[in-house]
Amino acid sequence: MGEMILQIGNVEETPELVGYDSSRIEVLNNHLWRMIEDKRLIGASYCIAKDNKVIANNGLGYRTYKREKDKPMLPDTIMRVASVTKLVTAVAIFKLVEDGFIRPDEQMSKYIPQMDKEPFKVITIAQVLSHSSGLPFDSDEKNNPFAYIEKCKKGDDWIEAGLKAGVACKPKEQWIYSTFGYLLLGALIQNVTGISAEEYITKNILEPLDMKDSTFIIGPELCDRHLIQFESHEEIMKEIMKKGSVLDDDSIWSEVPKTGGGLHSTVIDLSKFARMLCNGGRFGNTRIMGKMTIEKMRTQYLFNVPNYCWGANEKNRLYGMGPDLRRGDAIITSPDFFFHEGWGYISVVVDPRENLSAVWFVPYTDGDIWLPESLLNVKNIIWSGLI
Repeated sequence: MGEMILQIGNVEETPELVGYDSSRIEVLNNHLWRMIEDKRLIGASYCIAKDNKVIANNGLGYRTYKREKDKPMLPDTIMRVASVTKLVTAVAIFKLVEDGFIRPDEQMSKYIPQMDKEPFKVITIAQVLSHSSGLPFDSDEKNNPFAYIEKCKKGDDWIEAGLKAGVACKPKEQWIYSTFGYLLLGALIQNVTGISAEEYITKNILEPLDMKDSTFIIGPELCDRHLIQFESHEEIMKEIMKKGSVLDDDSIWSEVPKTGGGLHSTVIDLSKFARMLCNGGRFGNTRIMGKMTIEKMRTQYLFNVPNYCWGANEKNRLYGMGPDLRRGDAIITSPDFFFHEGWGYISVVVDPRENLSAVWFVPYTDGDIWLPESLLNVKNIIWSGLI
């Protein structure tokens, strides 16, 4: 291997003092660097926390697809976290549950009038959170909600448009990954609170956790720290810098909640979020939610519900109300762990039993593939460090 490009960030505790073998961090660095050298990854950044203390916070490789040595991947590089946003949205929904505004068993149509008709009327909040509502798969070529929304102009009813795709099945007949469902949850948050879902999340989750580099809108001040994974990303950042402000969006998407995948963040910011989940809803002296609420979120909600998405053939898709609960032969973690991944790729893993959490960005050079070595293998390396 060539000389490793490694940027070491700030930590809060020595690994061994909290029961973690620091030699595993070197193993992790070597594993990620091999994938960068093989040009499967552009770079990588990660943050590992044990007992609520950061024990590793590093960046490897490059921040841009051009693999420029003067633009390394840093521990505070910003990246769009894609579907990890959904876990943040789920926390926002459960904050409304805690405050008595809604219940998971209630029908979505109570809060979204466009759904007050068949076949959508029976769909519950819990079913949307767990991707068991029957709403179409993200990649459905025949009936894709996004294709209908894309035809809208600004001011049109995007919910009504997306619902034209119908449903793929009855609730709880299949696990079907639905980003559209999480956009509907964003609309629910807005209808219940009277402010946008993004504003609610910012005021009630991001700001209390001091997630200063986490935002739904990228302005010029963040462009020089943002991941440039593809040439198209570079053009967007250039436009933002040229204008000196956030780009105007005259399309329908400016009115659609970004609750399905629109958050930008860093590994250290997401580590604060993960540590909050790991620590019963608290981060330091800040309370975000109660411990029993997190227990409800991460408790298995689906039983004997099959999954056929992305070529899968699972008879029993393990999922909570927001968190992914998959176990299986591939990974070594405690039985209590839960997680969420995002395209690109990003992973947030929380293990309350061991009080260990980890967040890592592994931007792929090819956006059309999935590399288990960057997710499953990394998870195994990190959890192997527990003493």
